[in-house]
Amino acid sequence: MIKADETHAEPGRYRIAVRELCAFAAREGDLDLRFTPSPTAQQGIRGHQRIVRRRGKDYESEISLSGDIGNLTIRGRADGYDPKRNCLEEIKTHRGDLSRQPAHHRALHWAQARVYGVLMCRSRDLEGITLALVYLDIAADAPRGAKDEQNEQTEPKKGQAQHDEQRLEAWWSREALEAELARLAARFSEFAANELAHRSARDSALSRLAFPWPSWRPGQRQLAEHAYKAVMTGRELLAEAPTGTGKTLATLYPALRAMPASGTDRLFYLTARTPGRALALDALATLAPAADDSEDQDKTPATPLRILELGARSKTCEHPTLACHGESCPLARGFYDRLPAARAAALADQRPLNLATTRRHALAHDICPYFLAQELSRWADVIIGDHNHYFDSHALLFALSQANDWRTVVLVDESHNLIERARGMYSTELDARQFHFLLKQLSRTGHPAPLRSASRALARQWRALEQLKQGTDAETQASKVDSKDAGHKAQRLALEALPGDFLKALSQWTGAMGDWLAEPDKAASPAAARQQPARATATQAPEQLGLIASDASPTAPSDADTGTATTASGPASSTARRRVEPDVEMMEAYFAALTLARLAEGYGDHSLFEVELAATPPARQASLASDSSSSSGAASAVGAEAGAGAGAAAAGAAARPRKARGRSVRQIQPRLRCVSPAPWLAPRLRASHATLLFSATLNPPAYHHRLLGLADDAVWLSVDSPFSAAQVQVSRHRLSTRLRDRDASCRPIAELMARQYRQRPGNYLAFFSSFAYLEQVASTLQQLAPEIPQWRQTRAMTEAERTNFIQRFTPEGQGIGFAVLGGAFGEGIDLPGSRLIGAFIATLGLAGFSPENEAHKQRLATWLDNDAQRRSQPQQAEGDPHGDTRAPCPVIQPLNADDCTYLYPGLTRVVQAAGRVIRSEQDQGVIHLIDDRFMRPEVARLLPRWWSPTD
Repeated sequence: MIKADETHAEPGRYRIAVRELCAFAAREGDLDLRFTPSPTAQQGIRGHQRIVRRRGKDYESEISLSGDIGNLTIRGRADGYDPKRNCLEEIKTHRGDLSRQPAHHRALHWAQARVYGVLMCRSRDLEGITLALVYLDIAADAPRGAKDEQNEQTEPKKGQAQHDEQRLEAWWSREALEAELARLAARFSEFAANELAHRSARDSALSRLAFPWPSWRPGQRQLAEHAYKAVMTGRELLAEAPTGTGKTLATLYPALRAMPASGTDRLFYLTARTPGRALALDALATLAPAADDSEDQDKTPATPLRILELGARSKTCEHPTLACHGESCPLARGFYDRLPAARAAALADQRPLNLATTRRHALAHDICPYFLAQELSRWADVIIGDHNHYFDSHALLFALSQANDWRTVVLVDESHNLIERARGMYSTELDARQFHFLLKQLSRTGHPAPLRSASRALARQWRALEQLKQGTDAETQASKVDSKDAGHKAQRLALEALPGDFLKALSQWTGAMGDWLAEPDKAASPAAARQQPARATATQAPEQLGLIASDASPTAPSDADTGTATTASGPASSTARRRVEPDVEMMEAYFAALTLARLAEGYGDHSLFEVELAATPPARQASLASDSSSSSGAASAVGAEAGAGAGAAAAGAAARPRKARGRSVRQIQPRLRCVSPAPWLAPRLRASHATLLFSATLNPPAYHHRLLGLADDAVWLSVDSPFSAAQVQVSRHRLSTRLRDRDASCRPIAELMARQYRQRPGNYLAFFSSFAYLEQVASTLQQLAPEIPQWRQTRAMTEAERTNFIQRFTPEGQGIGFAVLGGAFGEGIDLPGSRLIGAFIATLGLAGFSPENEAHKQRLATWLDNDAQRRSQPQQAEGDPHGDTRAPCPVIQPLNADDCTYLYPGLTRVVQAAGRVIRSEQDQGVIHLIDDRFMRPEVARLLPRWWSPTD
């Protein structure tokens, strides 16, 4: 990452990183996302360090360089420089055969090296320089002896470093390098001039931006003022503002108005649902109206603000069944050749670039809409997207911000969802059934020996996970929770430390798998060809194929899924081979393993490693024997066939005492679960200039503050509701909706609903904790009052079915819609006026009591204690390197892990669902809270302050 300087480029100069300049000016040809296994970030760092160790003490690494040409200021960090040989190195780590690297990738690498070369010549006053592309194969075993660390020669010794390091060298004169830089700069210079002019016009217009309405809503100005102060001072703001405050406008307006004075480069508006993006686009259209298509030139000119909407790939890909490269997808063919014209047309369009507009520009130039939007993200001022576009581990917006050293302001709408969303981003599991069949297949003769060995080792360690409950791993403490499934015992292990042997085996397997994926054609043999199942093949991940999860649903292979390899001239002969290629299922497993290994690198008290052991019929345990600790058990662990000697082995085994058979791979489900996302989110919050997180339900604030990883000096704001207690009648009912009391509660709830409906006919929503409970009450109501129309949410509703459900709530309509709390209809829908006049909420929304949730609670309790201790440590004051002055310790609000696991998430869902009733100052409605626990003081404190509930 290029760090920001204290001083900015001179006025009239455009700052750009070396990588970005080359990406803009030197890329050409097809969009090619065919998968080639690449090192992880940690492997890349270690690879660079390996090269530096070999070069000796005079070798310079990470050299900061900058220079001007025309209206550009170019900056970057060169990987390494050997002053003795006057050689500048651009280091790239890779896996497998380098000859498989696409030519346009190599051309881009040379372009970067040439730009660094000319900047180095200017910096050291050199007349010329040797440029080297150094490709390090991280899969090769690198020597790590003392001789290598002391070696000061640039050339690797024969047989020592050549096997993992390939060099491409060329000497360039300074004059030739200057000419190359001038050529690249010429391609970007005009674009840069337009960008500078756009930035100047944008800041000038935003500094005069006026609030679009003659008056503010109640509480709206208060929120806007705090938002403006947060942006100007570079703070984090956590704001709870009830529905009807106008949160979208109250945060966008001050953030836009502060952009010029705060030096903000980009504004990100992130939301959890598609309707939230639509609201943001509407608000921006009000604040910064687009150009009018009419011929009336006297109208107010468009505000020079580039607005871009990002969508999910599953909804923007034109050819989801085609692979993302020019040989497959027509919109990838020549992508970079046609990109400049499409980019210019899109940026010249003064209308917001929503999904439809971006698609229109993309198809007009025959390129992919999804990847055009990603390219436009580099040049848009305001980007509207999902939470994962910034907070996910591979987030596009965060990566662009880091690479370009942007000063960003991040607005997070519906931030009450971010805790659970982030937990999902940083949790993963390995599909036990998928790996069971995959490891069985990969261990067969014919695949590369390292892959066969790694697959067997992984299977052994996988099976060994069930032994952790017996404390066989001294470094792992496991808490066991048993449950019963159809009379057979199932177990869940919650591990406080990672199973080191399993992760080591997984890492070795991903390495071997990556080597094979890099060169799959070298793996085939006649034996492998005969055993390879005849399934669809691919050399890339499902998302790179353009396949969505529902589109890529390969079935598990069976022993019968075999075929004989054939060639164009007939069946396979002794010299004919059928190429064995990875399929989609293999790629899914490979990427899942990489994800788990990557998340394990950041494992701490905020995460939990779990092993779920499936129930096993006792009869099978007693009758089947295995010995996973023996060498023959390696084959048994992956289900390999014993061959012709199987019968003899079985006869020998029968003579020995039989031993209960352990679980197979498919019966052992490992997962890494994020308990608190704070350690993952905090670095991203600190990386932005200011972050505003807002929602209608952020109570209690300490829960969101700590689990989201906000800074100790983050500002909390609670905005008063614009609504009055007279608008809504809130009633609490002494009924138990606990599982043991549900049968008895159905009739009283149905009678309450019928009585309320007859008293005031109209549209109502009824929320329940489960589909089973929903069906019970709905059926009871149908028997008691068949004249009351009702419609029900069902499992796995399609988008069309969800739309039909909502469309039943018309201004003149009457009836009761039944839904599950926390589902699609609990938030994110707007039913103002008579479209919805009341809600019945027959649950506290608490998560069910389960071994999984109890393990989560126990781990969260540990993290909360440790987090409180970390936050209580005195912080060294900024600018005090000796630590003589300490910043005051923050006041840490105590949190109870039980409440954080059950109560707070449940009450958030309740308040969100109840918030569907009153949407404006003119609405009138009723809310029935059906559970005796709503009367408890600790629960009542979490309900909206403006309510006046009656019992």
